[in-house]
Amino acid sequence: MKKPENKEIIVSSRVRLARNLSGLPFPSRLKDDRAHKIAYDVYSALGGENSPFRLYYVGAEDVTDMVVLKEKHLISDDLLHNQKYGGVILNESDTVSVMVCEEDHIRIQCILAGDHAQEAYSMASEIDDALLKRLPVAFDQNLGFLTACPTNVGTGMRLSSMMFLPGISMTGQMPTLVSSLLRVNMMARGVYGEGSDANGFLYQISNQHTLGLSEQSILSEVEGAVNRIVDHEIDARKRLLSSKPIELRDEIQRSLGLLLHAYTLTSAEFMRAIALVKLGIYYDFITLPQKGISKFERLIINARPASLQTITNNDLSDDGARDIFRATYVGKVLREIGVK
Repeated sequence: MKKPENKEIIVSSRVRLARNLSGLPFPSRLKDDRAHKIAYDVYSALGGENSPFRLYYVGAEDVTDMVVLKEKHLISDDLLHNQKYGGVILNESDTVSVMVCEEDHIRIQCILAGDHAQEAYSMASEIDDALLKRLPVAFDQNLGFLTACPTNVGTGMRLSSMMFLPGISMTGQMPTLVSSLLRVNMMARGVYGEGSDANGFLYQISNQHTLGLSEQSILSEVEGAVNRIVDHEIDARKRLLSSKPIELRDEIQRSLGLLLHAYTLTSAEFMRAIALVKLGIYYDFITLPQKGISKFERLIINARPASLQTITNNDLSDDGARDIFRATYVGKVLREIGVK
């Protein structure tokens, strides 16, 4: 039986499958008309206009809209910068995205909120099966699926859980956790993957290798590690509260005051403050009405730069103007949903 805390600690579950088309160079070497055709061929294999999917070419879309997709983890930074050949295929609920001409020709990913790795795997596998029936995917009987990065050769599958880990972070245990994950061929990365920062105490926990492993064994190993981290995080939160209850509550409530009353609010300030408020809700220092939970969670995405730009018709390219708008917007939303 899952602990009630799992949903709050495991923010989302993602399965990503890397695939390439046989007979074509990897995207980094593919710089001709064949690259343009891949996105349409993948889209057609999924049913084209008669399917629940929509195809977007990165270079043909508004840049801000594409950055919003990155902020939602639907596309990567590499795809965002492939203006000439990149494409993405999305379903209506934004739970499935198929990136085209990123590091590999095709990257299928399914992201579901909460602890739903098995469901995400099933959805990604269904898309994969449809493509394998209709496209010549590069596969070797001994190695498995062939990919641009050697660490993805094999199943081509990465399973990751986005985890909210303030207890482990604030008690200084994150370096130990990272080391222990590396020993079992797993890794902890920042909120936007390799090389990114763990803003808001958010970490992606994922497998490092796929060669010689079955998809089910990857699922089992990552889920086991994630469940152990959940237990560790719960224990760390207890010790954090017992070691400095006054200082902790003061920092949390100051963070709420900042979000409610700041005149200007940077992205970094927002991410730390909203994370501490979320921790305060866990400790019952702060009250969040049930009806406001979904808006509170969406705020973490909506307050990011490109997402803010889509909320207002004003130009927010200037950092100062954007930080002022973010402060006003965040305070307004928190007051509307009754956070106190």
